[in-house]
Amino acid sequence: MGVAALLSVVLGLWLAWDIVASVRGTRDGKGATGRPGPYVQSDAPNQPSKAPWRHDSLRAPALDEILFGVPGERLVRFENEKDYRDFLARIKGSKIRLLGSLDQLRSARIGFDRRDDLEGLLDDESFPNFRVSIPDLPQVDAQPGAIGFGRNTLEWLGISVDNSAWGEGVRMAMLDTGIGQHETLGSRVRQIDLISGDGPAIDLHGHGTAVAALMIGNDGVSQGIIPAANLLSIRIADENGSSNSFLLAEGIVRAVDEGAQIINISMASYGDSPLVQDAVAYATEKQVLIVAAAGNEGFSNPAYPAAYDSVIAVGAIDAAGQHLTFSNTGDAIDVGAPGFEITSAWPGEEYTSFTGTSAAAPLVAGALGAALTETQSGVLLPQQALAILENNLNASGAPGDDPFYGGGTLDVDRMVNAHTPGRFDLAVASNWYEPPGQDEVVGTLQVTIQNQGTEAMAGTTVDVIINDDIFTMTLPRLQGGASHLVSLPINEPAEGEQIAIRSTINLNGNEDRDPSNNVLAGNVGLIQELPAAGTVNSGPGDGNANPD
Repeated sequence: MGVAALLSVVLGLWLAWDIVASVRGTRDGKGATGRPGPYVQSDAPNQPSKAPWRHDSLRAPALDEILFGVPGERLVRFENEKDYRDFLARIKGSKIRLLGSLDQLRSARIGFDRRDDLEGLLDDESFPNFRVSIPDLPQVDAQPGAIGFGRNTLEWLGISVDNSAWGEGVRMAMLDTGIGQHETLGSRVRQIDLISGDGPAIDLHGHGTAVAALMIGNDGVSQGIIPAANLLSIRIADENGSSNSFLLAEGIVRAVDEGAQIINISMASYGDSPLVQDAVAYATEKQVLIVAAAGNEGFSNPAYPAAYDSVIAVGAIDAAGQHLTFSNTGDAIDVGAPGFEITSAWPGEEYTSFTGTSAAAPLVAGALGAALTETQSGVLLPQQALAILENNLNASGAPGDDPFYGGGTLDVDRMVNAHTPGRFDLAVASNWYEPPGQDEVVGTLQVTIQNQGTEAMAGTTVDVIINDDIFTMTLPRLQGGASHLVSLPINEPAEGEQIAIRSTINLNGNEDRDPSNNVLAGNVGLIQELPAAGTVNSGPGDGNANPD
């Protein structure tokens, strides 16, 4: 009996995992298992579809709907206005309940008691209304030795000046649980409640308050990046942090129509909703940036909407610049940002230690807001701010984009000073160990040298120490923002063995504003399943980290 029960549990978990893998998908059309996904091209402009569940109206609910869908609900969208209006007229007096409509996307949310009640009503495409929720707590523990940020987040990001006036005139929006009372949020918040409507918001979850403070907090304790910005808080989640695809899509459309330039979504779903695809495309067409949390389950693909191409997907790192093991990974990741034990606000004038990609996303949104107004190039458009973000990330992990850090880690100082002349800053950005191929014993140590300033630097060298062996290489002239890769052969470490790595830049008389990032040291080993067996990364102002 015990064996049978165990087998049942294992089978159930396997089925659930297989469903999750097929639901998540990736940008290259493969699920988490690497198998091709049965994807269908979407009608939503600019949004590749990854949804395999184009059900007809009476088909029995598929497992993705059972696992991730709201029971007794469907979403339906229409190709033209006439069919949409005809449908709204037809369901009056029927057994179908209209739970919501979204005119901009010609879509409706309907409720029913029996699936037979849908017969004859759903001639156009219908699909589940997927659950959406806050990734309240990481579902996977952070690695041992992870270092928290506390109240030092802004300093880590390179903000060493009084930033209380940053973001003046910037229009931010946040889709979350609403905002509770806290002095740090000031008077620049306007709230729209899609849960309670015009009624009083009762028992708000504190998640939204913590997210908002990382963008616009201004009390010196929970200090945001752009305290002077205007924030539109759109409540789409109840007191438990629960929402759904329709409310998420409605919130995106409402934020766009209200004039938001940047939307933060620290919420996630493992159901890929065509309606949310449409809403993201609606924002993209109007040049509105969407920043979203990758999710805290430790999966090999981000949750939605972070997984969409036009959404900025944010993973979480600790204060040593290490990818946190709970943070979802994958090719869709765009940037890594602080996400471990960050001091933030909580309703009732309290504070909390905030951990997760939910915390990382608003820091990226705030950084984009800062780029709109705080660079020396004048007031920018959102797409220009995005270009500044992408061009001023600190290289991390494997050379180029990687599934853990995306294009690199956030550095607000570099972003707001992207057009400031006279900044010299050469850094050892990453030491990365690439294991040998099959039947080989020699791997590769890849050292990324990055010019994190705005002026070209030349005449420098780098010393790489592998255990007791020293290798000295001359570096080429590097323009501001440019990188150079140094590769060295390295024997694969035996199980349990640690290989000490230390890379040091020799400036040879060159000016350098931050000598602390000229050295990067740590160990490479095969003691745990982490990125390619070994990586060492540094955050701004922190030159040493140990990946193990």
